[in-house]
Amino acid sequence: MKIELNRVNEGVRFEATSEEGNTLHIDAGKGKMDGMGLGSAFSPMQLVLTGVAGCAVFDLIHILKKQRQEIKDVKITVEGDRRDAVPSPFETVNVHFKLFGDINEGKAERAVALAVDKYCSVAEMVKSTAKITHSFEIVK
Repeated sequence: MKIELNRVNEGVRFEATSEEGNTLHIDAGKGKMDGMGLGSAFSPMQLVLTGVAGCAVFDLIHILKKQRQEIKDVKITVEGDRRDAVPSPFETVNVHFKLFGDINEGKAERAVALAVDKYCSVAEMVKSTAKITHSFEIVK
């Protein structure tokens, strides 16, 4: 896996390009890095939370499909609290899934736990500094 970063402005905004040619922009938070950060794109730590959510939801959908559950849509909210120090890794992360469809609650609970606790590679990395919790709700 390879990512290339190219600076976009005189501040700290960069365009990241994957081997497949996909791009996204990253920036420090507004006012960060001695004012160079504009908050005009995802910060690296926001990308970590995005990675946890994306990785977990891909696994969740796969597991629910294998369980023959009818999932029509899913929305994920992921929140993280960081240590007040330098560096400031996440101390806690919560992933909340809002599942839409005719889904058995017991099967959803098992699928969410497997997706976050067992199969998500990004969550596994974040676990070295943070306690990761998860929750879900079903909307029929």
